[in-house]
Amino acid sequence: MNILKVNKEAGILCNHLEKMNRYTLLISSIAAIGGLLFGFDTAVIAGTLKYIQPLLNLSNAQLGVVVSATSVGCIPGALFSGIIADRFGRKKILLLAAFFYVLSALGSAYSNSYTDLILFRFLGGVAIGMASTLAPIYISEISPASIRGRLGMLQQLAIVMGILLSYLSNYFIDNGFFSFLVSHNYWRYMFGAATIPSVLFFLLIFFIPESPRWLVLKNRVPEAERIFSKVENRKDVESRIDKIKEDLNLGNPNQKKIIFTKKYRRILFIGSAFAALAQLTGINIIFYYAPLIFERTKLGDGILFQTMLAGIVNLFFTLVAFLLIDRIGRKKLLLFGSGIMGICLIILGYFFMINKLDTYLILVFIFCFIGAFACSWGAVLWVYVAEIFSNQIRGTATSIAVFFNWTANAIVILTFPIILANLGGAITFYIYGIINILAMLFVSRFIFETKGIELEKIENYY
Repeated sequence: MNILKVNKEAGILCNHLEKMNRYTLLISSIAAIGGLLFGFDTAVIAGTLKYIQPLLNLSNAQLGVVVSATSVGCIPGALFSGIIADRFGRKKILLLAAFFYVLSALGSAYSNSYTDLILFRFLGGVAIGMASTLAPIYISEISPASIRGRLGMLQQLAIVMGILLSYLSNYFIDNGFFSFLVSHNYWRYMFGAATIPSVLFFLLIFFIPESPRWLVLKNRVPEAERIFSKVENRKDVESRIDKIKEDLNLGNPNQKKIIFTKKYRRILFIGSAFAALAQLTGINIIFYYAPLIFERTKLGDGILFQTMLAGIVNLFFTLVAFLLIDRIGRKKLLLFGSGIMGICLIILGYFFMINKLDTYLILVFIFCFIGAFACSWGAVLWVYVAEIFSNQIRGTATSIAVFFNWTANAIVILTFPIILANLGGAITFYIYGIINILAMLFVSRFIFETKGIELEKIENYY
């Protein structure tokens, strides 16, 4: 009888855990839609370049400004969103980001000048900066430690799906699959396509709960208990909240200034440098300027098709990383990926140096580079920056780290067309190849493993 009773209780517990994980997956997926829009809005520009550059008579420098306007907008969006979310909550600021996404999509589609396009792409960047900061924070704060890596990776999975979706959308629009569209406005339809997922994101945000850890921060414990009971084992809720209260140290009068103390200085440096290095790997020169790069490879006219293949490779290897991140850990993925990426870029530089641009090996190494990034930096970035900071500083510290990420991104995107035009493909790829080798050394020296560790215990590993 005792065995039957134990089996019955175990069955009930398994059913509860299954329902709990489904619920956690559902609300994490909704928060991650901001990542899908992040990927779509940043990559959609690739298909519009051949239309907007002659239409608006843009120089290479002006083209860099248009492309980087989104990244520049991400800087204030990332810098202030965490601080504001610590005051008003994660959910409300995600809702504001969704509203900005809608305005940016519509505004970019209806732009009639260089200035208009920069303004609305900047606004989209603000939305991306906010969502790229808050979605990882939100997901990490509602996720059980055992699956936090995979749930946190939903952000990156959504990003690569957004990138691929933008490439597919651009490809079908540009090749006349929609006969009712007017060809000279193809670039407007490419920008405007983001309106549909933007509105969907805005509506779905209303159905997710607030972060329970933020509710504890605001002493709204009964609300936090109700949410925790849905995402964790009910028996552990009380002890979980006690640990969070202890970690938050709510009685500390210098709570708001604690991030500037010596205790957190090193981890703030690690998080910020790590986030910046993710952009300095050069991944977005491939995604933003893929058609421009493929044009130089002399591999035929299927430029947007090749770009679309790059998106498929990115998605496939992100799914591979989804299966690995909670098994082999963050650090091993980063070390492996950095080495492969550095080698691929140096080989690409060599092909450009000897002017052997008519070989499909170039595509192979570009796709290997993308796959290595997807399995490493792409998979780990948004998980890691949202989990390494303690509850006391997570909002503000994550904002600062993501601020450095987007600052580095803006510099890379703004300077790439100028560097490529003046130094050539060989030196450009050599530079980024060396950066990836240096990134591997940084990971080896500074990055510590967080796999399976509860958020409240990660601070012990600083």
